Amino acid sequence: MDYTRIKEAMNNYKSRDHYSGDKRVYPPNSSLAVRQLLRARTRLMVCFWTLPVYILIVWVLLSNQQPIDLFMFFYFSLCAGFWIDMVRRRCPVCAKQFYVKSIVLNLRTKKCVHCGLGMDSHFQG
Repeated sequence: MDYTRIKEAMNNYKSRDHYSGDKRVYPPNSSLAVRQLLRARTRLMVCFWTLPVYILIVWVLLSNQQPIDLFMFFYFSLCAGFWIDMVRRRCPVCAKQFYVKSIVLNLRTKKCVHCGLGMDSHFQG
């Protein structure tokens, strides 16, 4: 990983006059971790929003008497991969799963379900 690039980005971010009033001190790579959390959530949301397209393609394939096995396998493998990526992401502050409190994944939240760290928090490193 290119740590100098991350450190420069954090220094540039700290030099801005943005301040959210959050007085907690975060690890230096918290900003990167939160961006990865948001990216994982966005990928899974794209899978859900493309479900109507999936249904339309399956309907077209079935009406033309074409097999749908490979297409179904690809789509659900892609969604499962994004789902696993989202579940395995951890909060940079409390180190617990960001989106999972018990066994249910909270897809709508923008805050850690354990410590309340928000995705729009401004970091002080």
